[in-house]
Amino acid sequence: MRRQRAGQAGGRRRAGARGPVGLAPALAGGLALFAAACGGAGTRPPERPAAEDEEPAAHAVALRFEDAGTDAQDMPHTGVRLVHIAPDGARTVVALSEETGACYHTEAVEALISARCWWAGEGARFIVRREGDAVVAHRAEVHEETGARDLVEAGRVEIPEDAPLQILAPGNPAPIP
Repeated sequence: MRRQRAGQAGGRRRAGARGPVGLAPALAGGLALFAAACGGAGTRPPERPAAEDEEPAAHAVALRFEDAGTDAQDMPHTGVRLVHIAPDGARTVVALSEETGACYHTEAVEALISARCWWAGEGARFIVRREGDAVVAHRAEVHEETGARDLVEAGRVEIPEDAPLQILAPGNPAPIP
């Protein structure tokens, strides 16, 4: 004959023993007493006054690459976007181009962000720079035999000239004043 555990159908309990159901009201009562003693959950932490010398929130900027599918010849395409995230969380996405091939970030020299798109010996390069009250993305066509053409403006987002920037790209996680 099998023995049944306490709390199972037909099982016996000792007088005064608490199972899982009997423990819940005791815990709930204890937590309520603790919350009341500590001031309850209705209190807020004191508001911190904004310091006058506090840095303004940074604007984030990134180049985003989106899969744009393949064409009839089965060549991959990538959408290149300039993204601005304002301190209040509002996003602006500017479509720069759709490139044949894969795109990837490169080391940014004299630029905020640098990237390259490449497929079968040709592609494009992108340079993102700060120019006054805007962040501007430039694009140049590149061919393995003729090199790169001149950079031309591909898109821009307006950002106050004195606002700090946070660059969202590999190898550059820190805000740039």
